[in-house]
Amino acid sequence: MKVFGHPIHVMLIHFPTALLPMELVFSAINYFNHDLSFLNASFYLMSAGVILGWVAIVFGAFDLIAIFENKPDAMNKALLHGGINTIVITVYTILAYIQYKNYPLLEPDSVVMLIIKVLTNAFLILGNFFGGDLILKYRVAVKIE
Repeated sequence: MKVFGHPIHVMLIHFPTALLPMELVFSAINYFNHDLSFLNASFYLMSAGVILGWVAIVFGAFDLIAIFENKPDAMNKALLHGGINTIVITVYTILAYIQYKNYPLLEPDSVVMLIIKVLTNAFLILGNFFGGDLILKYRVAVKIE
């Protein structure tokens, strides 16, 4: 799906890709200095990353249909990209819900929670690597004139 000739999924993925790693940074800062402003900021970053992540997944699903029809050789890579990033957004959705249950008295992250977030962000990078492959190698969502 496109707006003004630009693929919506590709425009949207930049938000969770930026917001979720920043959430990890702010959570880590809060863990070490116990400043509640970083805890609140991390919650808002996580919430925005999750919401925009799900919107990106919806538009990515529409793009997946186009890949299936127009570039079947890219289908396995697209499924891997979409599967990994859907798992990432699902994990972050669960984490956001856990924090939301305590809102406005948010709980600082434990070491285990920070490790989960580090691993989830690593998977986000891996999933986005495969997404970049779709654009650069398979020319998905690239208009050739």
